[in-house]
Amino acid sequence: MRDRIQAVLRQLTQSSELEARWLHTLSLMEFIGARKISRTVADRHPSLSVLEHLADETRHAFAFKRLSVELAGSEITTFLCPEGAGRYFQALDHELAKWATSYTGAPDVYLHYLLTTTAIERRAMVLYPLYKAATRSPSVKEELGRVVTEEQGHRRTIEDACVARLSAVGASLDDALALEERLFGAFIEELESVVASELSALPVALSATGAPRTYSESEA
Repeated sequence: MRDRIQAVLRQLTQSSELEARWLHTLSLMEFIGARKISRTVADRHPSLSVLEHLADETRHAFAFKRLSVELAGSEITTFLCPEGAGRYFQALDHELAKWATSYTGAPDVYLHYLLTTTAIERRAMVLYPLYKAATRSPSVKEELGRVVTEEQGHRRTIEDACVARLSAVGASLDDALALEERLFGAFIEELESVVASELSALPVALSATGAPRTYSESEA
């Protein structure tokens, strides 16, 4: 999986237009995460740790949106594989909740929050460093380093709480992470197809507009 993620990130960062849309997609995913927090464990004034997490996810959504504007030259409305990204997030949230409920016997909103957060932040710790290595934009590299630091700041506490709750009902985090791996694999498969199609069409777009849309050698 790691090699596939690395390969598709290297491909999409060949084009500033595709990378801007990818950043816009990441912003969307961070926003979906923030919205889910606000509608569940933060539907009323939450604990300090939950409020910090909500603030971080909101800031990440803003930061990635701002970077998409920087790369595109103006605010954009398009994404890169948004349907696949949405399916991944929604399916992960739903299936983890269903899996956890099979152990707890009744829905546990806070456990579902811990599970989804743990799975997504585990994924971020793989995805964002690989993206940082692939991008040619200094601004993106700098922001990704900041995001990873922020994610690491609360990941351990959330994951420890998640493992403790799962252990109490005889469940293993490994099973939940395997479920996430399968769902993220489906998203990467869609992303690979979209990126390949977009890149193959790029020279046609270039000749039609006469405007360069990929990084120049001086930007590499």
